[in-house]
Amino acid sequence: MTEILEQLVNFIGDNPSLAGIICFAAAMGEALFIIGLVVPSTVVLVGAGTLIGLGKLDGPSIFAWTVMGAVVGDAVSYWFGYFYKDQVRKLWPLSKYSSLMDRGEAFFKLHGGKSVFIGRFVPGVKSVVPGIAGMVGMNATKFTIINIVSAIAWAIAHIGPGVIAGTALSAIGEVSGRLALVLGGFLLVSFVTIMLGRWLILIILPLFPNAHAATADWFARRPDRISQWIAQTFDPLQPRSVGMLVSALLLLVTMPLFFWFMGEIAPGEPMVRADIAILNMFESLRTPVGDHVMALITTLGDGVVVALMSATVAIYLFIRKAWRRATGFIIAMSGTALFVPLIKALLERSRPMDLYSGADAFSFPSGHATLNTVLFGICAVLIAHNRSRWAKAGIFTVTAGYVIAIGFSRVYLGAHWTSDVLAGFLFGTAMVAAFAFVFGPIHNEKIGRLTLAAIVVGGLATFGSLHVVTHIDTALATYKPRSEREVLTSNAWMTFGWKQLPHQRIELNGNTKEPLVIQYAGDLGRFAASLAADGWKPAPEWSLRSATGFVVGKTPAENFPALPRTQNGRQPALILIKNDPTEAPGSSRWILRLWPSSYEILHSGTFLTLYTGSVLHEEIMRPMGEFSGPKIDRQAPPEAENPARLLPGAVTQSRENGTQVVLALDPVTAASQTPAAPQDKQLEMPKPGPRKK
Repeated sequence: MTEILEQLVNFIGDNPSLAGIICFAAAMGEALFIIGLVVPSTVVLVGAGTLIGLGKLDGPSIFAWTVMGAVVGDAVSYWFGYFYKDQVRKLWPLSKYSSLMDRGEAFFKLHGGKSVFIGRFVPGVKSVVPGIAGMVGMNATKFTIINIVSAIAWAIAHIGPGVIAGTALSAIGEVSGRLALVLGGFLLVSFVTIMLGRWLILIILPLFPNAHAATADWFARRPDRISQWIAQTFDPLQPRSVGMLVSALLLLVTMPLFFWFMGEIAPGEPMVRADIAILNMFESLRTPVGDHVMALITTLGDGVVVALMSATVAIYLFIRKAWRRATGFIIAMSGTALFVPLIKALLERSRPMDLYSGADAFSFPSGHATLNTVLFGICAVLIAHNRSRWAKAGIFTVTAGYVIAIGFSRVYLGAHWTSDVLAGFLFGTAMVAAFAFVFGPIHNEKIGRLTLAAIVVGGLATFGSLHVVTHIDTALATYKPRSEREVLTSNAWMTFGWKQLPHQRIELNGNTKEPLVIQYAGDLGRFAASLAADGWKPAPEWSLRSATGFVVGKTPAENFPALPRTQNGRQPALILIKNDPTEAPGSSRWILRLWPSSYEILHSGTFLTLYTGSVLHEEIMRPMGEFSGPKIDRQAPPEAENPARLLPGAVTQSRENGTQVVLALDPVTAASQTPAAPQDKQLEMPKPGPRKK
């Protein structure tokens, strides 16, 4: 996957004109009337800026394309409003966003011509202000001048942070390319999350403007007390009903999901396999710099910091005489603090590493994820109370980013399985939703939102920094990589140890795929050399030339790069291909992948890495003769055609499910001593200690 991402970046970098057109389209799209709400220009432009910082794109040309796109988009919106005037409000789907146009018109009346400049930077109105300017008949020359100036400033504001991020990632990449990949992926996920939330608030909800009223009306017509209470509580005319409705929906969704997670962590479930695969993936991405950053973040979420922050917030709420909210806060925090160890002791799920004693020695759910979600989630609810929806969105975005970073650090450091953290987020969100539902409608308790925000930030900076300074070295030692490989002798492996390896490839989501039909211990170069005489050769690398083969109708099978596949979270260490001699030339191929396992084979005093592999048959599909693409039509070769049989001393073993696997040793190492022939009877597995890598 790392190589594919690198080749993708190189592809864009080698085609600056294409990247420029993409930036032009994104900048223009966000400026189009209403349509701009769904265009993720921020993601695209910050990404382009990042590529500029990485040295993959030409900065001046991308900047010029972006400015032109922004200018053209605003101009189109302006002339659209200029010609259609008030008829715009009657056109579907624009008619669904009349409130947005009202807000844009009010903004324009407040700021006049300056609104064209200011509005470009204001979420929620920037996609309508140019159209409003045209609707009210603003002078075209004046609009054009402001349009160009604001487009330049807007492009700098969007591309600039990306350039800074790209430069930082480039510097980090000089230290560790893997760390740069982890940080880049985290930023990408954050951007996508923010954009999805934005679309939900601005696009999806306005399409159903009467759903809230219709639901409340349905309950109002029912005679029972519960329905009447629901109708009164969620009456659209009640200003706090929307917040209560969102809280109730979150509670109804998150709690069932939490208990669903509890049922999915039983041994053998796909989620358990997914947890192991993700853990292996992060083990391969860990670096000393990444470990230091993640240890710092996870230390900020330790129980000591949470306890001190909780006490500070509770004392402040009592001082402000917000009795009910203070009591609710204490109940939520103490209830969560009791619930987490109770569930841990009940399920007794082992951690990926040994860390603590007692109930904390168990893994599900993550205490860091759960407690920090409740603590900072409730603080966010109190600080965002009665603020504008954009202020709320900003507050909850910052809070969610901080809490997600803590959860991410727990998975990265191997302290928790991914499902532990996700379950912690779910239960913590449920507690926050319950608090918001019960205590959100209270209007006669003044808590001083800005003061509370300052206390939260200041307390976290004080308690967190002190705790980090005094415990960071301990954390680094506690969470140091514990990658261990189990050692088997070659005789033990060939007799029964081979059964310990997975029978099928395990994807990151825990699903099982094609059978693993090869186990090889030794040097990969010698493995490839042994198969070369039979027509096996390395698969093409991902490049501009190889990638364009997918859009050409006559690309031979041997010219396609191999599509990415992981086994239990690990990337393939070797990929070989071979044209199928039984079919038309260039129409199909065999593809062999070898992945490293968690075992080493001890043979004649030498430790050999044990690999497991699959052999798939791919047919090249050519729809309409204009495109090409591989399609898997066979999951494994016939037993006699398994390429590992070409290695001297290879042994074939049969599994209980009827599939077969070929075991082979490094040709050079195997020549030094031939292992004993495998026996049919079961032998007792030796128990050598694990060898740390």
